[in-house]
Amino acid sequence: MAVLNAGAVEVYTETKGRWIEVVRNSVPLRLSVFNFTQILYPIFGVLLFHFVVRELRSLSDLRKAINILVWGALAIAVMSIGSGVLYTTGQGELYRQILGLFSIGPFGDKGPQSASFGRFFRMYTLAGEPGFTALTLLVGTGLVGGSVLQKGISPVRWPIAKFSVILVALLLNGSTTAYFGAVVFITWVPIVLWYTGETSLSSVLRPLVYVFGGVVLLGGLASTVQVSGAPFHEWLINYHLAKFQGEAGSGQIRAYVAWYSLREVFLTSPILGVGYGSHLSLSLVTFLLSNVGLLGFGAFLAFFYTVLRNTKRTVQNARGPLRGMAFIGALTLPPFLATLFVAKATSGMNMGLTWTIIALAEATYQVYRRDQTHSTAQV
Repeated sequence: MAVLNAGAVEVYTETKGRWIEVVRNSVPLRLSVFNFTQILYPIFGVLLFHFVVRELRSLSDLRKAINILVWGALAIAVMSIGSGVLYTTGQGELYRQILGLFSIGPFGDKGPQSASFGRFFRMYTLAGEPGFTALTLLVGTGLVGGSVLQKGISPVRWPIAKFSVILVALLLNGSTTAYFGAVVFITWVPIVLWYTGETSLSSVLRPLVYVFGGVVLLGGLASTVQVSGAPFHEWLINYHLAKFQGEAGSGQIRAYVAWYSLREVFLTSPILGVGYGSHLSLSLVTFLLSNVGLLGFGAFLAFFYTVLRNTKRTVQNARGPLRGMAFIGALTLPPFLATLFVAKATSGMNMGLTWTIIALAEATYQVYRRDQTHSTAQV
């Protein structure tokens, strides 16, 4: 498609520097080496998905995989909180040196923002800048939160304690990605309980009441906190909400790039796109629509829906720990992907975590099918 539509539209491609430089240095659409290097990432992702599903063949394998991801998220959460402690006590340079041990060259970290109780907001960790740190914490929230909801069949030990630590780190993360992901996750909780048949539609109102009460309580506590010299609720409205609306911070360039991707690049070739890797954008939805068109984006959504449907079947038909693990997958996957669709672009397709979470959800169904086939063969 990059060959067929060569020169038809200006695209944003590989350019060093900030996104404003990328926008200023747009080039005519053409086939380049960048197309081939970029397509290696989704190929790697699909292969990773395939082999993870093949390797997770039993309850023991699934339990180990879930706990590895949980401990990873917990380590990032402790690192996030620990960085705030070090910066607050004047030991920020020590934290920078620790991060530097895991980086080649400058890693561009910035100190956390100040608040009325110290410097804890917008921490950089081994997971990356605050937005990528938030994605790791969001996965941990889903995996451990699902364990909390599945009493008696949880694959995670001490889920409430781990959930509390990860949730605190997510709330202190300070990135728009974190708060958007948290809202999506909270919204999804009652829906997934109904969708998987865990509770009736009328019973969904009860968790909604708890969620609303928790939001009110957190809102009351947050009103006493100041971030960068402003009350927390004003900081949310004036920075994060305005950023999401494209009126502040990186939201302005994000809104411009997303709109340009849809109005100019996507409409150049709406069915098949302009070729994977031809155009960069700042949200996964606009990236996929402009690069692979409605057909490619539809195929990705169909793939995601198939995995979610399979996970739902496992929750409804399996028993014991496998049922709980499938529910964890159904709880974690949609909020994570929804956050990627809005907050991240090519990085969402390039992250191994993305394909690992999808594979984990699908693996629960494959284990269920394998168990059913084995049981039938014995009969």
